[in-house]
Formats: sequence, structure tokens, C-alpha cells
Amino acid sequence: MSRKSQFSICLLLSSSLLLSGCWDHNELPIYAYVQAIALDISEDNENMLELTTQFIKPAPKIGSAGGSGDQAFVNIGTEGDTVFEAVRDITNHLGRKAQWSHTRIILISEKLAESRNIGEMLEFFYRDHEPRMLINVGVTEGNAKDYLKAKPFIENTISQQLKEVGKAAHQYSSKTMEVNLLSLGRQLNSESQTSKIPYYKNAKSGEAIVSGLVTVNKGKVSGHITPLQSEALLMLLNEFGSGIVEIPCSDNPNLKEAVEVSSAKTDLKTKLENNDVKVHVNVNLVGSTGELKCTSVIKSERVATYNKKVEKVVLKNIKSTISQLQEDKIDLLGLGNEIYRRHPKQWPKMKKQWPEIFSNAKFEVHVKMNIKNTGADIGKPFFKK
Repeated sequence: MSRKSQFSICLLLSSSLLLSGCWDHNELPIYAYVQAIALDISEDNENMLELTTQFIKPAPKIGSAGGSGDQAFVNIGTEGDTVFEAVRDITNHLGRKAQWSHTRIILISEKLAESRNIGEMLEFFYRDHEPRMLINVGVTEGNAKDYLKAKPFIENTISQQLKEVGKAAHQYSSKTMEVNLLSLGRQLNSESQTSKIPYYKNAKSGEAIVSGLVTVNKGKVSGHITPLQSEALLMLLNEFGSGIVEIPCSDNPNLKEAVEVSSAKTDLKTKLENNDVKVHVNVNLVGSTGELKCTSVIKSERVATYNKKVEKVVLKNIKSTISQLQEDKIDLLGLGNEIYRRHPKQWPKMKKQWPEIFSNAKFEVHVKMNIKNTGADIGKPFFKK
């Protein structure tokens, strides 16, 4: 070996002694992976927060003892004046550090969300580097911690089920909407300072369901949007996935037919004249008949008539929802944000009076329905001759 090669090897060996390796690494057993968070008012002290954290259990080693019927998760309860204090106390119970990057959902009890600013309670999750902005957020009827005790139907954890329920309900029924930390943060920091969050119910029966939305005004829960109103709201926001419209029969209003709306495109334009706001809305729907009980749509002219009937039902729901929003003086449509962007000089004068201005806004709504498929190649009730 040449003297030059010997020198190079000695230099490499010497340099390796200066390397520190993975000096700041942590082994997996140090962490416990968070699946869900529930925030409630403490039962012992109403000025304190109660934090319930759900962790996924590590899978047992092959051949190890342990019943297969064990739950795949565990819930740990802590309390604190702040969320961060309650988070750090988790280690006192669990012996591991909470790791937040796999969190599925954050649930906040309605009682807590009515009395405290939601943005302030979620400060830790926005500021810390581990939680992802795609974590779903929901408000619960009753204690939020009760929802983490429910047994999942298909998923391994109830936290994953609650996340999937919100996602599927938005996509396939449009009776709620999926809201995460990112979208909620944008709404809370918007000029109108309003937002909406999915509403979960029925934890005591052991079957947690999503049911419409709660309205949030200046950081606190102020009211509710029913599942039916949620459909209209999503149409107005151009965020409608798909859903069912029920059409009452003319001769028997208690008997209803069903149309599936598979596509909804909405064009909403806001016009400002002095301090008067005018809103023009065009909603274009595409769908198919799901149930026919009293209507025949064999001929094209009858399809056109049935389209008008569907349009009338949808229009009524949209107008009713707008009236409710204006009565509550809460701008969930983001009209204030639009005016701020288009008329930045006028907005500062309007901002303080915006709830009142919004409540008096004039809406002109048009709905167009296009039924493209009657199903089963038959355009009349299936069991009618």
C-alpha cells in the first residue's frame, strides 16, 4: 500500500471520531401516538380544561400473550388551565411522550365552545410543530370525552371512524361538511369572523353520528344548521358533493319521491351599491331519479316538468337557509370577505355594521335542474302498470 493511500485511510478514520451520530434521535418506545383529542370543561373546576387523549396501542408481537378482543386504543384524562399543561401531564399517566403527527380528530364539547374562544383553545395545535393542519375538528352534543368511549363499527378506533363519518357525510349526503385545522383557522381569521364546524350527537346511545353543523361567531358557538340546511349551505358555497332531494307527491304530500343530485355548480356574485348588498346566485344541478311513486317521466316534456318540480323544492330550501342566516346575522357565505377583497377602502367603514348589513342583503336565487337518468330504463313507478 502506498504512503499516500495510508495517509488517506488515517485521515478518514480520524474524521469519523469527530462524528456525533444521531445524537438527537428518540426511539419509538419513547412515544405514544395520539389518535384523537376531546376537550371539555372540568367537572371539578369549571375554570379548568379537561383533556381526554386517545392513543393507538402498539400491535403485540407475534406469539405474545394477550386476548385478540382487546381494544386497539386507550384513553388518558388530564386537566389544566391551558391545553399545553394538560398535554404535558399525559406522561405522568402513560410514561411516554405524546406524538401528534397521526392525530385524526379534535372534538370540543358544545358547552365549552359556547363559553370559550375556539381559536384560543386550539392555539397549541396551531403553534406546535407536530400536529398537522389536516386534523379534523368537530363539536359535540354533551361531553366530548364520551365520544371517545364509543365502540367503532368497522375501523380499529372510534377516532378513525369519526373522521371517516365526517368525510363520507360531506361527500355522499352533503348533510355536513368536513372541517380541519387549516380551513377552520382561515375562517376564524377572516374578515367576517364566522365559521362552521360539524356537529356530532348521540354518544350516550353508543352510536356517534354527525348531524349538520354548528355556527361559530367571533370564536364561539352561536347556533346550529340542520342537516337539510347544510345541503343548501353547501350548494351556496359551491362545496356540494352529492345528496338526495325528496319531492312530495302533488296528490299526497306525505308520499315522497327521491332524486339524487350528483353534481352541483354554483355561481355567486356580490354587488355593492353604497352600503346595500345585492347577491345573485345561479345553481346548476345534475342528477337522476332514485324513487318514483307518483310521477311518470317517460316523455321528454314530463322530464322537463319534473325538473321544474325539483327546482322548486331546492329553491325553497335555499331561501329558507338564507333567511335563517340573515335572521341570526351570521355570514357563513363569506360575503364580507368578498367585499373586503373587492372594496378594501369601503370595508373598514362597513365592518362594525356588517352583521346588520348582511341581514338586510337582497338575494336573487335561480336553480336549474337537469335529470339525465331515470334508472332501470323505465320512466314511471316500477310497480305501476
